[in-house]
Amino acid sequence: MLSDTLREGAHGRIFKILFWIIILSFIFAGVGNYLIPRLNTDPVKIGDFKITASDWTEQYNRETQTLQRNYGPQAATMLEDKEFVHELHMKVLESMIDQVALNGATWNSGIRIGDEQVKDVIRRTPAFQKDGKFSNDIYLASVRNVGQSPESYAEQVRVMLLANTVADPVVNASAAALPYESATLSSLFEQQRRVSLYSVDPLALKDTVKVSEDEAKAFYDAHHDAFMDPAKVHFTYVVLSVDELRKSLNVSDKDAEDYFNMHQDEFTLPESRSASHILIKNGEGQKEKVAKVEEGLKTGKNFADLAREYSDDPNTAKDGGALGDVTEGKLADNLSKALFALKNPGDVSEVIYDDYGAHFICLNGVTAAHVPPFADMKEKAREAALAAAARKAYDEQAAKLADVSYENPDSLDATAKALNVKVQDSGDVSYGQQGLEWPLSTQEVQKAAFKEENRTSNQNSQVISLGDGAAAVINVSKYSPEKLLPYDQVKAKAQELAYDDKASAAAVKILSDYEKALKADPKAAAPEKVQVKDDVVVTRGSQDLSPEFAARVFAIPLKPENSGIIAKNGKLESLAVLRKVENSAEEGSDEKTKQAYESFVASQLSRFSASRAQESLYKGARGIQDISYNDDAINMVLKQDNSAAE
Repeated sequence: MLSDTLREGAHGRIFKILFWIIILSFIFAGVGNYLIPRLNTDPVKIGDFKITASDWTEQYNRETQTLQRNYGPQAATMLEDKEFVHELHMKVLESMIDQVALNGATWNSGIRIGDEQVKDVIRRTPAFQKDGKFSNDIYLASVRNVGQSPESYAEQVRVMLLANTVADPVVNASAAALPYESATLSSLFEQQRRVSLYSVDPLALKDTVKVSEDEAKAFYDAHHDAFMDPAKVHFTYVVLSVDELRKSLNVSDKDAEDYFNMHQDEFTLPESRSASHILIKNGEGQKEKVAKVEEGLKTGKNFADLAREYSDDPNTAKDGGALGDVTEGKLADNLSKALFALKNPGDVSEVIYDDYGAHFICLNGVTAAHVPPFADMKEKAREAALAAAARKAYDEQAAKLADVSYENPDSLDATAKALNVKVQDSGDVSYGQQGLEWPLSTQEVQKAAFKEENRTSNQNSQVISLGDGAAAVINVSKYSPEKLLPYDQVKAKAQELAYDDKASAAAVKILSDYEKALKADPKAAAPEKVQVKDDVVVTRGSQDLSPEFAARVFAIPLKPENSGIIAKNGKLESLAVLRKVENSAEEGSDEKTKQAYESFVASQLSRFSASRAQESLYKGARGIQDISYNDDAINMVLKQDNSAAE
C-alpha cells in the first residue's frame, strides 16, 4: 500500500540525508526566509548608498517635532491632513536625497575631513562648553540625550563638514548682494503707477444682456460644481468647559485667603522705581541744551527745575519730568536699563541718545518687591482661587468624559448624566459651515464629525479638544453625501450665474473695443456704461483695488506708450491704461531711512540668492549620481500615513 511505501521510505538512507539538509538550511538561513519573502524596503538608492525606511521615518519625525514646537496645538490639525502629511514626507525624502547626492559628489571629488577637524568643531560647539571651555561630560550626556553614540555624532559632523567644504564657498559668494542690486530692487518695490481706470459693472447691462431658459440650463450642465448640495452630518454632542464649571462654583473669603497664603508668588508686586525724565529732541540747539542740563546737574540744580526749563516732553515737563512709579521693562529698553542701574535716590544717568533725542533719567525712590496685605488683594485672590478650582474640576470631569463615553459607546446619555450636562442636537451641518452655535462651527468638531470612522460607526467619538479649557464628544447619527441639486430646484441660481457670466463677457467686449479706440485716438469718449477714473495711483499695497488687479497693473509693460490690461477688479470688469511710472518714496525721506530699507532688501536678496545657489548645487550633484526610487517602498510608507491620519 502507498502508506506502507511512504513509511518504509521515511526510514531510508536517502530520505534521512534530505531531511538533515532541510534542517541545516533552516538553521543557517532562518525559518523566515522560507515563510516570508524578502522585500526591498529602502525607498531610494543613490549610487552605492541607500536611504532606508527607518532613516526616512527618523528624519520625518524630527520635522514633525519641529512643527509641534513652532505651531503648538495647530500642528496636530496639520498632521491630520493626509495631503499635507504626504507632501511633508516626500519633502523630507527629497531633502535627504539632495544631501546624500551632494555628500557623494564631494567624496568622489577626493575631498576628505580629518579627525582633528571634527574634534575641533565639537570642542568649539557652545552647547558642549562650561564656563567657556569644552566639557567632555556635557558632550557625552548631550549626544546620548538625542539617542546617538559619540562615534555616530562625530561621523555626522564629518559628513556635514564634507558637504560644507564645497557648499559654503559657493553659497556665500552667491549670497553677496551688490549695492546696485538692492538699490534697484528697492526702487522697484517703491515704484507706483498712475493709470486711467475704466470700469463696467455687469449689473448695469441688464437692459442689454438677457439670459434665455436654454442658456441657463446649458450653464447648469456645464458647471455642476456650482450646484452641489454639500455633504452633511447630523449628530448629538456633549460639551465640557472651564467657563461653565466656573459658574457653578463658589469661593468663600477663607478659600481666597488660603489660596493667597499658599501662592504668594502670584501676588508679589515687583520692585518699582519712582523716576523723572528730561527729553531734549534731536535738532538744532540740542547740543547746547544738553550741555546746560549737564552743567546744572554738576552745580546741584534741582532735576525737576531743569526738566521744567529744558525738557521737550510735553507730557511730563510741566510736572518736573515726573514719570511716577515704573517697573522694569515699562520704559523703553535703553531708559529702563539706565534707571534700574542707578543705586540711590537722587542719582541721575549719563545722557542717553536714541532716535527720539537725548535723555536724562533721575531715580527718586525705590519700592522693593513685596506682597501686599490680603485685604488689598482679596478680589484678585478670589478670582485666582475660583480659576484654580474650575481648572481642577475640569480636569476631573474631562477624565470622566473620556471614560464614560468610551464605556457607553452607543449613546451620550450616560455621559451627560455623569457630567450633569445636556445632550445637544447639531441639526444638519456641512463641512466649513460658519455661524452655527459654538462649538459646531469649530474646525475640530467638523473634522471629527466628517471623519469616516465617526460618521459610519454610530458610536461616540474620542474626546475632541476645543482649546485649553473645553472638550466635546459627538455621536454621528446621519450622514448625507454630496449630491447634485436638480435643475428645477436651482433654476433661479442658474439664471443668475449665467447672467453674470454673459454680462462679464459683454463688459470685457465693451472695454476691449474701447481700448482699441483709445489707441487710435487717446481722446476717444468713453461708452455710456463705462465708469472713468483718471490719475489713479497704484502702489504695491493699494487698498482701493483688489490685490490681483493691482498685481496685473504692475505687469503692464512700459512700452508701448499707454499700454493697458483688462481684468476683474472686485466685481467690476476693468481696463487700466498706464500713464506714468514714478517712485513712491516720500519726499524728504532722510538718507538713514533709505539706507535702512535698502539694507533690509539686501538681506532678503541675499537669502534668496543663497537659497538658489544651494538648489543649484543639489541639482548638479543629483545630475552626476545614479538615483533610483523604489515606488513600492515609498507607497508602503505613504499608506501608513493614511492609516495614521484616519
